[in-house]
Amino acid sequence: MIPTASVKLWLVAMCALAIDCSGKPARPLPEDAAGDVGPDPIEQAGRLDHQCAGKDLEACRKLAVMYAEGTGVSPDPKRATALFNQACAGGNLPACNHYALALAEPDPARAVDAYQRACDGGYKLACRNLGLMLRDGRGVAPDLVRAGALLDKACKAGVPLACTSAGDLDAMRAIKGGALRYREMVAHYKQGCEAGDPTACRQIGIAYLEGRGMAKSPSAAAVWLERACMPDDPVGCRLLGVMKLQGNGVPRDVERGKLLLSRACDAKDDEACRRLRADNEPADDAGPVGDGGSSTPGPDAGLAPE
Repeated sequence: MIPTASVKLWLVAMCALAIDCSGKPARPLPEDAAGDVGPDPIEQAGRLDHQCAGKDLEACRKLAVMYAEGTGVSPDPKRATALFNQACAGGNLPACNHYALALAEPDPARAVDAYQRACDGGYKLACRNLGLMLRDGRGVAPDLVRAGALLDKACKAGVPLACTSAGDLDAMRAIKGGALRYREMVAHYKQGCEAGDPTACRQIGIAYLEGRGMAKSPSAAAVWLERACMPDDPVGCRLLGVMKLQGNGVPRDVERGKLLLSRACDAKDDEACRRLRADNEPADDAGPVGDGGSSTPGPDAGLAPE
């Protein structure tokens, strides 16, 4: 039986489109939740149950999401997994992606099979998730070349976070691959940023700060970090806030810097909170920009629903 807490993690809409830098094991997330549930979820669950019994595969998938969330029904991870499997077996590709998520921890090898089925059927989010499994060697032997091809494929198909994940993989491989890998990294991050993933914008900013794949340029970094911060990337806000406090690449603005740090702290960025609490530390001596583990993509970089 899958723990309820694990199931809820599938349905959390993000580490919310932001890359989690905590270093926890990679966990690809599902496409959606039961977004079309009406004002009476109990009635909706009953209707979906009736439709599912009539072999409506999409109804089975949506009902499974409701059981996973506990919306209109009591939370039942085992029932949710069974329904995802039922819909997947009938050919519902998004359900295969959900089913794989349910299996990712207890049976990663079967999860890989489910992702492969959905990916082969043309469901590009599953291709991204399969790429992450191959990258990390979960349920399958690590294969960075194949992982990169899958992530690039999903990126080109319009899955924004796949672009960010592809950039993260490029960064991992750039140590041996040199300038070409860094150019690929930047290109993937730019695709992800333009497609709406603020984490990708942040990663470009960090690359400019560190001179990875491009010449160092704090002023250029600030532009990309601003793009990351404004949608909702707390790390981007924190880094930009410190730059404002220091006048690094941007005009020094202590008030704006503190506001950005507060925004990041409110979004649960512990490093930003620590900086704000440092009563004995001058505001313009907040330490080097880019510390706090944000410059190098962690193992779960880019994991989020589409």
